[in-house]
Amino acid sequence: MEDNKYDFEASLTKLEEIVSKISDQSLGLDESLKLYEEGTKIVKELELALKKASEEVEKVIEVK
Repeated sequence: MEDNKYDFEASLTKLEEIVSKISDQSLGLDESLKLYEEGTKIVKELELALKKASEEVEKVIEVK
């Protein structure tokens, strides 16, 4: 994940789509598992992006 190319909002939207599809319960087990795995990867990316953003905010606060 490169900072300058990572689109937080797009990843969040994709995660919401995955959750919606899985919640619909019309998918088979294999497709649900595939989407679940993709979703967990996105969650990890989002958590990392939030952590980096939090660290940046802390740096700004410390400077003041």
